[in-house]
Parts: sequence; structure tokens; C-alpha cells
Amino acid sequence: MRKFKMLLGLILAVAIINLSGCSSTKAVKPVKEKPTKYRVQTDTKKIKILTKLSDTWAEKGVNTDSKQADVVVVNTVKLKPKVVVVKKPVIKRVVPKRTIIRRYSQPKNTYKAPLYRAPVHNIRHASLSGDYASNNETKAFINMMATKHGFDRGYLNYLFSKTEATPFLKRMAYADAFGRKRTSTKKPRAGRWNRYRGNFLTERTISKGVQFYRQNRVALQRAEDRYGVPKEYILGIIGVETRYGGNVGKNRAIDALSAMGFNNPRRGKYFRSELEAYLIMTRKERLDPLKPMASYAGALGLSQFMPSNIKRYAVDHDRSGSVNLWTPADAIGSVANYFKKHGWKKGGTVAVKANSNNTRYRTLKTGFKSSHSLTRLKSKGVSARNLGNISGKASLIKLNTYSGDELWLGGHNFYVITRYNHSSHYAMAVHQLADAIKGRIGGRSVIRQASTDIDLNKALVALSE
Repeated sequence: MRKFKMLLGLILAVAIINLSGCSSTKAVKPVKEKPTKYRVQTDTKKIKILTKLSDTWAEKGVNTDSKQADVVVVNTVKLKPKVVVVKKPVIKRVVPKRTIIRRYSQPKNTYKAPLYRAPVHNIRHASLSGDYASNNETKAFINMMATKHGFDRGYLNYLFSKTEATPFLKRMAYADAFGRKRTSTKKPRAGRWNRYRGNFLTERTISKGVQFYRQNRVALQRAEDRYGVPKEYILGIIGVETRYGGNVGKNRAIDALSAMGFNNPRRGKYFRSELEAYLIMTRKERLDPLKPMASYAGALGLSQFMPSNIKRYAVDHDRSGSVNLWTPADAIGSVANYFKKHGWKKGGTVAVKANSNNTRYRTLKTGFKSSHSLTRLKSKGVSARNLGNISGKASLIKLNTYSGDELWLGGHNFYVITRYNHSSHYAMAVHQLADAIKGRIGGRSVIRQASTDIDLNKALVALSE
């Protein structure tokens, strides 16, 4: 009994000590070892660690033995605990300075290469409708194009159903076939050349020619070197034809050629052949035949080539891989090539001003087709102060002005210009426009005038402004 009491007392004593918290020893909370931080140096190719990696660092996934880590271990330098953020080097992208290229504006109404794309799939099973649905010439033309050149009949029916015979084109076709009716039988009034010349040799046309020269001087010089045609005569042609791209035509080419081909009993065969060449050209260049504009006779581009002449004389002067007469470079090269193919003589005199002390020259044949020896012309009282390199024979050109006849002697190259348009007035307008532009770009301050009714003082005032 005594032993039981002593054991019970010991148990109670221990219980009291535990409940009162009077234990002499306290439990020590384990202290977690802080990881040692190290200085890290970055490089554009490698990351160099300047201390030996600890076990804590290894637990974070850095394997010093891996080839992917690509690290180098060097001498240890222990630092204070500090969070270190390793950033990748920022590589600044060097942007080159923007080069400003000065581009000159192209003439209005020009097409950019490539032109309008033709439909990829032919329109099959289409029937002919529209203005030419009952025209037998149109039906025969469609059959010819299908059998001779392999065109799809449905596609041709679609094209000519969209083709329009406008009242203006009908009048032009009628005038070409039967001629314009003269309202009177009176003698034509004086000044025909003055009125014709006034359409082309204006201050605006000359200024635009100078501007066109400055914008395309490289192409013009290359054409002159290659074909032997002076740049001013190329400018003269493009200026007379389209005012340097300002007027390439107000009619669709397919409308103009169709009206001339299907409603012209006198020259319908010729215009149908031009329409044939036009459709072949558009198929080759993958153009939409319903889009390009042309003159009422179907002339195309800045140089106003008929479709058959595009195949014969047009050149890829800008080396773009295709011929596009709506671009200045190709038009320039094509005009020069046209002149060369028709016999242009490099350095040859085009025309010189002549005079006469009597009226015996009126018995001679005049015009670009005429040909007279210089001796015969002299016997009729016709002479010139400077013949240039005209020798042997020359054509006698008579121009009707308000003040009387104006005489010129034309050389071989004058005749070559008339191959572009069979008219003495046309060739003389090209010659005088070329001479005026040459005077501007050559530094001369006076435009050489051909007619006596032009006020030179006004010209000088306009040039000085």
C-alpha cells in the first residue's frame, strides 16, 4: 500500500509539471539554412558564374555538368544574401535610314504594267447580244477568230455583246467610208496652216514637252543612241499624238475598232484586221480587251500605234519583260524604232525654210510626195539660205497662212515623219514642235517661229516668266 501511494504521487507530480509548463528545457525550432547568393556576370555568348554552385542552387535545376548550361566555374566570392536577377542582353535592332526616292508623276490616263487582266475562265455558252447581235460582219469575224486562232466562241460572244456602237463612232465610221460633206463649194479661206499649227505649238504643249524630257531623259538618250533618232523628234511625235500622255483617247479600243470594222464598207477589211491583231495582243499579254482606251480609229498608247504596228515596231525599251505603250519608256523606244525601220537617216536635215522672189513655184507639184532637184527649184525662184545636208532632190512644202504661202524644203527625214501620218501639215507640226523643245532644253531663249503672224514679243514675255 505504501508503494502504491509513492507511485501515484510521482505520476501526479509529472502531470502537474507538464500542465504548468514549467519545464526547464524548451524545444528549439530548427533553423533553415539560407542559401548562399553569388554575383552573376552576363555575356552575349556565355553566362559566367564567379562562385562554386551550392547544393541549394543545384536543387533549382541548374546542372553544371550539362552541355546545355554552357557555364564556366571560377574562383568563389561570397556575398551578402541578395536576390540577383539575370537578364539577357538586349540587342538593339539597327534600322537603316529611309532612302527617299523622288518619283515623277506619270502622264494622266496611262496604264501601269501589267494592264487589266483578262478573265481566267472563258465564258462558255454565251450568245451574241447587244449592238452587234444582228451584224453579219460580226458573226463572220467571230467564226474566223474561233477557227483561225482558236478563240472560244462563247468568250467572243461575251466580248462583242459588251461592245457598244456609240453615235459618235458611227459618225466617224460613216465619215471615213463616204467622206464629210462640204457645206459649200467656195474656195477654202486662208490660214489653214495657222489654225492647224495653233493646235499643237502652244506654250502649254512646249512646256509639257520640256517637263516630259526632264522626267524621261535617260530613256530618250538611250533611244537616240540606239536608233539614231534625235530626242526632240521623239518628243515631237508624242506631243502631237497625245500631249505626252494627257490624251490617249476617250473611246474603248474594242468599241472604236468594231465600229470602224463592222460599219465601214470602204475600209472595213483593214479595221477588221486591226481588231484581229488587237484581240491576239490582249490574249498574249493577258489583258482585258474591254478596258484599254484608244482614239476613234483604234490607236493605242502614248505613241498611238495601231494594233498591227505594236507587233511590228513596239519594243520593250524599259526591259520590263513586256511591251506597254502606256508607259513613257516603251513609247519612246517604239517611236524611235518606228522611224529607224522606215529609213531614218542619222544626222539628216528634216526641213529648212525657203523663199521665192516670184510666183513661178506654183507650177510645181508640192507636198511630201513631191521631189525636185535643187537646180530646178532655183530656176523657179525657190532658194534657201541654209540647206543643211539636203543635196540632190528635195520636196517642196507649201503652207497656206494668213499672209500668203510659206515655203519649206523637206529632206528625206521629213518624208519618214509622214510615214506616221500621211500629211505635210502633221510632219511640219512635229518638226516645229521638236525645234521649239530643242530650243528650250538647249538653253536658247527664243522659240523659232514658222509663221509670220506670231507675235514674238508675247513669246519672249512667256519665256521670261
